[in-house]
Amino acid sequence: MQGTVSVSSLAPAHLGGPTDPSHDDDLRRGIIRTEISRGVARVVVGVFLFAIASVPLSQSYLEKLAEEDSPLLDLFRRPPTAENLHQLEHDIEVASYAKTYVQPRLQGWLTRFGRVGNKRATIGHDGWLYYTPGVQHVAGPGFLQRDLQSSRRKASLDAGDGAVEPDPLPAIFDFQRALAARGIRLVLFPVPDKAALQPAQLHGRGEPSAVTDNPDTAAFIAQVRQRGVVVFDARVAVPAAPRAPVFLVQDTHYTPAWMEQLAFALAQVVVQLGVLPPPAAPAVLQAAPQTATRVGDLVDMLKLLDDQRQFSPRTVTVHQVQDAQGNPWESDPAADVLLLGDSFTNIFTLEGMGWGAAAGLGPQLSRALGRPLDVIAQNDSGAFATRQALARELAAGNDRLAGKRVVIWQFASRELSNGDWKRLEWPRPIAGAGR
Repeated sequence: MQGTVSVSSLAPAHLGGPTDPSHDDDLRRGIIRTEISRGVARVVVGVFLFAIASVPLSQSYLEKLAEEDSPLLDLFRRPPTAENLHQLEHDIEVASYAKTYVQPRLQGWLTRFGRVGNKRATIGHDGWLYYTPGVQHVAGPGFLQRDLQSSRRKASLDAGDGAVEPDPLPAIFDFQRALAARGIRLVLFPVPDKAALQPAQLHGRGEPSAVTDNPDTAAFIAQVRQRGVVVFDARVAVPAAPRAPVFLVQDTHYTPAWMEQLAFALAQVVVQLGVLPPPAAPAVLQAAPQTATRVGDLVDMLKLLDDQRQFSPRTVTVHQVQDAQGNPWESDPAADVLLLGDSFTNIFTLEGMGWGAAAGLGPQLSRALGRPLDVIAQNDSGAFATRQALARELAAGNDRLAGKRVVIWQFASRELSNGDWKRLEWPRPIAGAGR
Protein backbone atom coordinates (compact mmCIF):
# COMPACT_ATOMS: atom_id res chain seq x y z
CA MET A 1 0.00 0.00 0.00
CA GLN A 2 1.25 3.51 -0.80
CA GLY A 3 1.75 6.02 2.01
CA THR A 4 4.38 7.77 4.12
CA VAL A 5 7.99 6.78 3.44
CA SER A 6 9.30 4.49 6.17
CA VAL A 7 12.79 4.54 7.68
CA SER A 8 13.66 1.49 5.64
CA SER A 9 13.10 3.47 2.44
CA LEU A 10 16.34 5.30 3.23
CA ALA A 11 18.34 2.03 3.42
CA PRO A 12 21.06 1.22 0.88
CA ALA A 13 19.93 -0.35 -2.38
CA HIS A 14 21.50 -3.76 -1.57
CA LEU A 15 19.12 -4.10 1.41
CA GLY A 16 16.13 -4.16 -0.90
CA GLY A 17 14.79 -0.67 -0.09
CA PRO A 18 12.68 1.34 -2.50
CA THR A 19 15.81 2.55 -4.33
CA ASP A 20 16.74 -1.05 -5.18
CA PRO A 21 17.31 -1.31 -8.98
CA SER A 22 14.48 -3.83 -9.11
CA HIS A 23 12.13 -0.99 -8.24
CA ASP A 24 13.12 1.21 -11.19
CA ASP A 25 9.78 0.72 -12.89
CA ASP A 26 7.91 1.78 -9.76
CA LEU A 27 10.13 4.84 -9.35
CA ARG A 28 9.47 5.93 -12.91
CA ARG A 29 5.75 5.72 -12.13
CA GLY A 30 6.18 7.80 -8.94
CA ILE A 31 5.50 4.86 -6.63
CA ILE A 32 7.46 4.50 -3.38
CA ARG A 33 7.09 1.25 -1.49
CA THR A 34 6.35 1.49 2.23
CA GLU A 35 6.03 -0.96 5.07
CA ILE A 36 2.71 0.11 6.62
CA SER A 37 0.75 -2.94 7.63
CA ARG A 38 -2.80 -3.39 6.43
CA GLY A 39 -4.08 -3.17 10.00
CA VAL A 40 -2.37 0.16 10.68
CA ALA A 41 -3.63 1.51 7.35
CA ARG A 42 -7.18 0.56 8.24
CA VAL A 43 -6.92 2.30 11.59
CA VAL A 44 -5.54 5.49 10.02
CA VAL A 45 -8.24 5.54 7.36
CA GLY A 46 -10.92 4.82 9.96
CA VAL A 47 -9.79 7.66 12.21
CA PHE A 48 -9.70 10.01 9.22
CA LEU A 49 -13.20 9.09 8.07
CA PHE A 50 -14.53 9.35 11.62
CA ALA A 51 -13.04 12.83 12.00
CA ILE A 52 -14.71 13.93 8.77
CA ALA A 53 -18.09 12.40 9.59
CA SER A 54 -18.25 13.33 13.26
CA VAL A 55 -18.66 17.07 12.65
CA PRO A 56 -21.81 16.96 10.45
CA LEU A 57 -23.28 14.03 12.44
CA SER A 58 -22.83 15.83 15.78
CA GLN A 59 -24.18 19.01 14.17
CA SER A 60 -27.33 17.21 13.02
CA TYR A 61 -27.79 15.60 16.44
CA LEU A 62 -27.43 18.90 18.31
CA GLU A 63 -29.78 20.65 15.88
CA LYS A 64 -32.34 17.92 16.47
CA LEU A 65 -32.03 18.35 20.24
CA ALA A 66 -32.53 22.09 19.87
CA GLU A 67 -35.39 21.52 17.41
CA GLU A 68 -33.59 23.64 14.82
CA ASP A 69 -33.97 23.41 11.06
CA SER A 70 -30.70 22.10 9.58
CA PRO A 71 -29.16 24.02 6.66
CA LEU A 72 -28.41 20.61 5.10
CA LEU A 73 -32.10 20.32 4.23
CA ASP A 74 -31.53 23.07 1.69
CA LEU A 75 -29.73 20.48 -0.44
CA PHE A 76 -33.17 19.07 -1.22
CA ARG A 77 -35.12 22.35 -1.23
CA ARG A 78 -33.09 24.44 -3.66
CA PRO A 79 -31.67 23.69 -7.09
CA PRO A 80 -27.91 22.91 -6.87
CA THR A 81 -26.73 26.15 -8.47
CA ALA A 82 -23.35 27.69 -7.65
CA GLU A 83 -25.03 30.56 -5.79
CA ASN A 84 -27.19 28.22 -3.68
CA LEU A 85 -24.22 25.98 -2.86
CA HIS A 86 -22.18 29.03 -1.76
CA GLN A 87 -25.08 30.13 0.43
CA LEU A 88 -25.43 26.62 1.87
CA GLU A 89 -21.71 26.52 2.68
CA HIS A 90 -22.01 29.89 4.43
CA ASP A 91 -25.12 28.82 6.40
CA ILE A 92 -23.46 25.61 7.57
CA GLU A 93 -20.35 27.52 8.63
CA VAL A 94 -22.39 30.05 10.61
CA ALA A 95 -24.53 27.35 12.27
CA SER A 96 -21.64 25.02 13.13
CA TYR A 97 -21.58 24.13 16.85
CA ALA A 98 -18.04 22.78 16.49
CA LYS A 99 -16.78 26.02 14.99
CA THR A 100 -18.64 28.12 17.56
CA TYR A 101 -16.95 26.23 20.39
CA VAL A 102 -13.46 25.72 18.97
CA GLN A 103 -12.76 28.88 16.96
CA PRO A 104 -12.89 31.56 19.71
CA ARG A 105 -10.84 29.45 22.12
CA LEU A 106 -8.22 28.56 19.52
CA GLN A 107 -8.07 32.17 18.32
CA GLY A 108 -7.61 33.35 21.89
CA TRP A 109 -4.57 31.08 22.35
CA LEU A 110 -3.09 32.04 18.99
CA THR A 111 -3.55 35.74 19.68
CA ARG A 112 -2.19 35.63 23.22
CA PHE A 113 0.85 33.43 22.68
CA GLY A 114 1.64 33.84 18.99
CA ARG A 115 0.30 37.30 18.05
CA VAL A 116 -1.65 35.52 15.31
CA GLY A 117 -4.72 37.23 13.88
CA ASN A 118 -7.02 36.06 11.11
CA LYS A 119 -7.95 37.05 7.57
CA ARG A 120 -9.64 40.23 8.85
CA ALA A 121 -7.59 41.35 11.86
CA THR A 122 -3.79 41.64 12.11
CA ILE A 123 -2.03 41.82 15.48
CA GLY A 124 0.40 44.71 15.93
CA HIS A 125 2.54 45.69 18.91
CA ASP A 126 1.44 46.95 22.33
CA GLY A 127 -2.21 45.97 21.81
CA TRP A 128 -2.62 47.63 18.39
CA LEU A 129 -4.84 45.89 15.83
CA TYR A 130 -5.08 46.43 12.07
CA TYR A 131 -7.58 45.56 9.36
CA THR A 132 -5.86 42.91 7.23
CA PRO A 133 -7.21 44.09 3.82
CA GLY A 134 -5.89 47.56 4.67
CA VAL A 135 -2.44 46.20 5.47
CA GLN A 136 -2.47 44.29 2.20
CA HIS A 137 -3.45 47.46 0.33
CA VAL A 138 -0.57 49.47 1.79
CA ALA A 139 2.05 46.72 1.47
CA GLY A 140 0.78 45.22 -1.77
CA PRO A 141 1.40 45.94 -5.46
CA GLY A 142 0.12 49.05 -7.22
CA PHE A 143 -3.65 48.87 -7.68
CA LEU A 144 -3.47 50.48 -11.16
CA GLN A 145 -1.46 47.58 -12.63
CA ARG A 146 -3.40 46.05 -15.51
CA ASP A 147 -2.24 42.49 -14.85
CA LEU A 148 -3.31 42.75 -11.22
CA GLN A 149 -6.73 44.07 -12.23
CA SER A 150 -7.14 41.21 -14.72
CA SER A 151 -6.24 38.71 -12.01
CA ARG A 152 -8.88 40.18 -9.70
CA ARG A 153 -11.53 39.92 -12.40
CA LYS A 154 -10.64 36.29 -13.08
CA ALA A 155 -10.45 35.35 -9.39
CA SER A 156 -13.90 36.82 -8.76
CA LEU A 157 -15.42 34.88 -11.66
CA ASP A 158 -13.64 31.66 -10.64
CA ALA A 159 -15.03 32.03 -7.12
CA GLY A 160 -18.57 32.37 -8.46
CA ASP A 161 -18.93 35.89 -7.05
CA GLY A 162 -19.73 37.51 -10.37
CA ALA A 163 -17.75 40.07 -12.31
CA VAL A 164 -16.07 42.93 -10.45
CA GLU A 165 -14.47 46.06 -11.87
CA PRO A 166 -11.15 46.67 -10.08
CA ASP A 167 -10.16 49.82 -12.00
CA PRO A 168 -11.42 52.89 -10.07
CA LEU A 169 -10.78 55.51 -12.76
CA PRO A 170 -13.66 54.83 -15.21
CA ALA A 171 -16.25 54.85 -12.41
CA ILE A 172 -14.90 58.08 -10.94
CA PHE A 173 -14.77 59.89 -14.27
CA ASP A 174 -18.23 58.59 -15.21
CA PHE A 175 -19.63 59.88 -11.91
CA GLN A 176 -17.87 63.21 -12.43
CA ARG A 177 -19.49 63.61 -15.88
CA ALA A 178 -22.96 62.78 -14.52
CA LEU A 179 -22.58 65.39 -11.78
CA ALA A 180 -21.05 67.99 -14.09
CA ALA A 181 -24.12 67.68 -16.36
CA ARG A 182 -26.08 69.03 -13.39
CA GLY A 183 -23.55 71.73 -12.53
CA ILE A 184 -22.32 69.81 -9.45
CA ARG A 185 -18.65 69.63 -8.36
CA LEU A 186 -17.19 66.33 -7.17
CA VAL A 187 -14.71 66.11 -4.28
CA LEU A 188 -12.99 62.79 -3.55
CA PHE A 189 -11.98 61.97 0.01
CA PRO A 190 -10.05 58.66 0.15
CA VAL A 191 -9.33 58.02 3.84
CA PRO A 192 -5.77 56.68 4.30
CA ASP A 193 -5.46 53.30 5.93
CA LYS A 194 -4.34 52.83 9.49
CA ALA A 195 -1.33 50.81 8.30
CA ALA A 196 -0.16 53.82 6.29
CA LEU A 197 -0.35 56.34 9.10
CA GLN A 198 0.40 54.17 12.17
CA PRO A 199 3.02 51.76 10.77
CA ALA A 200 5.34 51.85 13.79
CA GLN A 201 2.76 50.04 15.92
CA LEU A 202 2.37 47.44 13.17
CA HIS A 203 5.99 46.48 12.51
CA GLY A 204 7.63 47.81 15.70
CA ARG A 205 10.55 49.45 13.87
CA GLY A 206 9.87 53.08 14.76
CA GLU A 207 8.30 55.93 12.83
CA PRO A 208 9.24 56.08 9.12
CA SER A 209 10.60 59.30 7.64
CA ALA A 210 7.65 59.58 5.22
CA VAL A 211 4.08 58.30 4.93
CA THR A 212 4.01 54.78 3.51
CA ASP A 213 1.18 53.97 1.13
CA ASN A 214 0.30 51.84 -1.88
CA PRO A 215 2.82 52.57 -4.66
CA ASP A 216 0.08 53.76 -7.03
CA THR A 217 -1.58 56.25 -4.66
CA ALA A 218 0.35 59.29 -5.90
CA ALA A 219 -0.23 58.37 -9.57
CA PHE A 220 -3.94 57.86 -8.90
CA ILE A 221 -4.35 61.27 -7.26
CA ALA A 222 -2.40 62.95 -10.08
CA GLN A 223 -4.53 61.34 -12.80
CA VAL A 224 -7.79 62.20 -11.08
CA ARG A 225 -6.76 65.81 -10.49
CA GLN A 226 -5.62 66.11 -14.09
CA ARG A 227 -9.20 65.37 -15.15
CA GLY A 228 -10.54 68.17 -12.96
CA VAL A 229 -11.72 66.12 -9.97
CA VAL A 230 -10.87 67.71 -6.62
CA VAL A 231 -9.09 65.33 -4.22
CA PHE A 232 -8.83 65.99 -0.50
CA ASP A 233 -5.59 64.19 0.40
CA ALA A 234 -5.87 63.57 4.14
CA ARG A 235 -2.26 62.40 4.32
CA VAL A 236 -1.08 66.01 4.22
CA ALA A 237 -3.21 66.73 7.29
CA VAL A 238 -1.30 64.31 9.51
CA PRO A 239 0.33 66.17 12.43
CA ALA A 240 4.12 66.17 12.44
CA ALA A 241 5.88 63.77 14.80
CA PRO A 242 5.92 63.49 17.71
CA ARG A 243 2.17 63.33 17.67
CA ALA A 244 -0.82 61.65 19.24
CA PRO A 245 -2.21 58.62 17.38
CA VAL A 246 -4.60 59.48 14.55
CA PHE A 247 -6.27 56.05 14.60
CA LEU A 248 -7.99 54.14 17.39
CA VAL A 249 -5.86 51.40 18.94
CA GLN A 250 -8.30 48.51 18.50
CA ASP A 251 -10.48 49.87 15.71
CA THR A 252 -10.32 50.31 11.94
CA HIS A 253 -11.21 54.01 12.17
CA TYR A 254 -9.61 57.32 12.97
CA THR A 255 -9.69 59.04 16.37
CA PRO A 256 -12.46 61.59 17.06
CA ALA A 257 -9.85 64.37 17.35
CA TRP A 258 -8.25 63.73 13.96
CA MET A 259 -11.64 63.19 12.32
CA GLU A 260 -12.70 66.66 13.50
CA GLN A 261 -9.48 68.18 12.14
CA LEU A 262 -10.15 66.52 8.79
CA ALA A 263 -13.75 67.77 8.76
CA PHE A 264 -12.65 71.39 9.15
CA ALA A 265 -9.84 70.99 6.58
CA LEU A 266 -12.31 69.40 4.14
CA ALA A 267 -14.73 72.29 4.73
CA GLN A 268 -12.01 74.72 3.62
CA VAL A 269 -11.54 72.75 0.39
CA VAL A 270 -15.30 72.86 -0.29
CA VAL A 271 -15.52 76.60 0.40
CA GLN A 272 -12.55 77.30 -1.88
CA LEU A 273 -14.47 75.79 -4.80
CA GLY A 274 -16.43 79.04 -4.83
CA VAL A 275 -19.74 77.41 -5.76
CA LEU A 276 -21.57 77.66 -2.44
CA PRO A 277 -23.64 80.78 -1.80
CA PRO A 278 -23.98 82.04 1.77
CA PRO A 279 -26.61 79.94 3.54
CA ALA A 280 -30.04 81.55 3.74
CA ALA A 281 -30.02 80.92 7.48
CA PRO A 282 -26.61 79.98 8.90
CA ALA A 283 -26.84 76.82 10.99
CA VAL A 284 -26.51 77.45 14.71
CA LEU A 285 -24.66 74.35 15.85
CA GLN A 286 -22.81 73.57 19.03
CA ALA A 287 -20.50 70.72 20.10
CA ALA A 288 -21.28 68.92 23.35
CA PRO A 289 -18.48 66.67 24.70
CA GLN A 290 -19.51 63.11 25.53
CA THR A 291 -17.66 59.88 26.23
CA ALA A 292 -17.99 56.55 24.44
CA THR A 293 -16.50 53.24 25.61
CA ARG A 294 -16.12 49.92 23.82
CA VAL A 295 -13.55 47.50 22.40
CA GLY A 296 -12.83 48.23 18.77
CA ASP A 297 -14.38 46.58 15.74
CA LEU A 298 -11.11 44.72 15.12
CA VAL A 299 -11.56 42.91 18.42
CA ASP A 300 -15.01 41.91 17.18
CA MET A 301 -13.42 40.59 13.98
CA LEU A 302 -11.09 38.32 15.95
CA LYS A 303 -14.22 36.49 17.16
CA LEU A 304 -12.88 35.84 20.65
CA LEU A 305 -15.00 34.70 23.57
CA ASP A 306 -17.43 37.30 24.89
CA ASP A 307 -15.63 37.35 28.25
CA GLN A 308 -12.12 37.67 26.76
CA ARG A 309 -9.62 39.69 28.83
CA GLN A 310 -6.90 40.30 26.24
CA PHE A 311 -8.38 43.56 24.96
CA SER A 312 -10.01 45.99 27.37
CA PRO A 313 -12.63 48.56 26.37
CA ARG A 314 -11.25 51.97 25.41
CA THR A 315 -12.86 55.33 26.22
CA VAL A 316 -12.81 58.31 23.86
CA THR A 317 -14.28 61.80 23.99
CA VAL A 318 -16.53 62.75 21.09
CA HIS A 319 -18.30 66.04 20.43
CA GLN A 320 -21.94 65.57 19.62
CA VAL A 321 -23.19 68.27 17.27
CA GLN A 322 -26.48 69.79 18.43
CA ASP A 323 -28.80 72.56 17.34
CA ALA A 324 -29.67 75.57 19.50
CA GLN A 325 -32.29 73.51 21.34
CA GLY A 326 -29.83 70.73 22.18
CA ASN A 327 -31.23 68.24 19.63
CA PRO A 328 -28.67 65.92 18.00
CA TRP A 329 -27.69 66.85 14.45
CA GLU A 330 -29.60 65.24 11.57
CA SER A 331 -28.98 64.98 7.84
CA ASP A 332 -31.00 67.34 5.61
CA PRO A 333 -31.93 66.00 2.13
CA ALA A 334 -32.62 69.58 0.96
CA ALA A 335 -29.03 70.70 1.65
CA ASP A 336 -26.83 71.82 -1.25
CA VAL A 337 -23.89 69.63 -0.18
CA LEU A 338 -24.14 65.82 -0.28
CA LEU A 339 -21.71 63.51 1.53
CA LEU A 340 -21.46 59.92 0.28
CA GLY A 341 -19.53 57.76 2.70
CA ASP A 342 -18.82 54.43 4.32
CA SER A 343 -18.05 53.47 7.94
CA PHE A 344 -15.58 56.37 8.21
CA THR A 345 -18.61 58.62 7.78
CA ASN A 346 -20.83 56.56 10.10
CA ILE A 347 -18.32 56.18 12.95
CA PHE A 348 -19.21 58.44 15.92
CA THR A 349 -22.59 59.19 14.27
CA LEU A 350 -24.32 55.83 13.83
CA GLU A 351 -25.16 54.88 17.40
CA GLY A 352 -25.15 51.15 16.65
CA MET A 353 -21.40 51.26 16.03
CA GLY A 354 -20.89 51.98 19.71
CA TRP A 355 -18.79 55.14 19.46
CA GLY A 356 -21.42 57.80 20.12
CA ALA A 357 -24.09 59.53 18.02
CA ALA A 358 -24.27 62.67 15.85
CA ALA A 359 -20.55 63.32 16.36
CA GLY A 360 -18.97 62.00 13.17
CA LEU A 361 -17.76 63.36 9.86
CA GLY A 362 -21.15 64.55 8.61
CA PRO A 363 -22.12 66.55 11.71
CA GLN A 364 -18.61 68.00 12.08
CA LEU A 365 -18.45 68.98 8.41
CA SER A 366 -21.88 70.61 8.69
CA ARG A 367 -20.66 72.57 11.73
CA ALA A 368 -17.49 73.62 9.93
CA LEU A 369 -19.44 74.78 6.86
CA GLY A 370 -22.12 76.48 8.95
CA ARG A 371 -24.83 74.98 6.76
CA PRO A 372 -27.04 71.86 6.53
CA LEU A 373 -25.61 68.70 4.98
CA ASP A 374 -27.18 65.73 3.22
CA VAL A 375 -25.61 62.32 3.93
CA ILE A 376 -25.89 58.89 2.32
CA ALA A 377 -23.63 56.46 4.16
CA GLN A 378 -23.34 52.70 4.32
CA ASN A 379 -20.73 50.67 6.16
CA ASP A 380 -18.32 48.82 3.89
CA SER A 381 -18.08 48.82 0.08
CA GLY A 382 -17.72 52.58 -0.16
CA ALA A 383 -16.55 52.22 -3.75
CA PHE A 384 -19.94 50.96 -4.88
CA ALA A 385 -22.65 50.81 -2.21
CA THR A 386 -23.31 54.52 -1.71
CA ARG A 387 -23.19 55.29 -5.45
CA GLN A 388 -25.66 52.46 -5.96
CA ALA A 389 -27.93 53.81 -3.21
CA LEU A 390 -27.89 57.25 -4.83
CA ALA A 391 -28.54 55.82 -8.32
CA ARG A 392 -31.48 53.80 -7.04
CA GLU A 393 -33.08 56.85 -5.45
CA LEU A 394 -32.69 58.79 -8.69
CA ALA A 395 -34.14 55.93 -10.73
CA ALA A 396 -37.11 55.72 -8.35
CA GLY A 397 -37.92 59.39 -8.94
CA ASN A 398 -36.44 60.76 -5.72
CA ASP A 399 -33.98 63.30 -7.15
CA ARG A 400 -31.51 63.40 -4.28
CA LEU A 401 -29.22 65.58 -6.41
CA ALA A 402 -31.77 68.35 -6.92
CA GLY A 403 -30.31 71.63 -5.65
CA LYS A 404 -26.91 70.10 -4.91
CA ARG A 405 -23.78 72.10 -5.71
CA VAL A 406 -21.10 69.81 -4.24
CA VAL A 407 -20.91 66.03 -3.78
CA ILE A 408 -18.18 64.71 -1.47
CA TRP A 409 -17.39 61.06 -2.07
CA GLN A 410 -15.61 59.55 0.95
CA PHE A 411 -14.28 55.98 0.76
CA ALA A 412 -11.56 53.97 2.49
CA SER A 413 -8.36 54.04 0.43
CA ARG A 414 -8.09 50.23 0.63
CA GLU A 415 -11.12 50.13 -1.69
CA LEU A 416 -8.73 51.20 -4.44
CA SER A 417 -7.12 47.75 -4.16
CA ASN A 418 -10.09 45.54 -3.29
CA GLY A 419 -13.27 47.49 -4.06
CA ASP A 420 -15.79 46.97 -6.85
CA TRP A 421 -15.80 50.01 -9.14
CA LYS A 422 -18.64 49.09 -11.45
CA ARG A 423 -20.00 51.94 -13.55
CA LEU A 424 -23.66 52.82 -13.00
CA GLU A 425 -26.44 54.28 -15.10
CA TRP A 426 -27.15 57.87 -14.03
CA PRO A 427 -30.65 59.11 -14.90
CA ARG A 428 -30.99 62.56 -16.39
CA PRO A 429 -32.21 65.35 -14.11
CA ILE A 430 -35.97 65.46 -13.51
CA ALA A 431 -37.49 68.33 -15.49
CA GLY A 432 -37.94 71.39 -13.30
CA ALA A 433 -35.97 69.89 -10.43
CA GLY A 434 -32.89 72.10 -10.78
CA ARG A 435 -31.78 74.86 -8.49
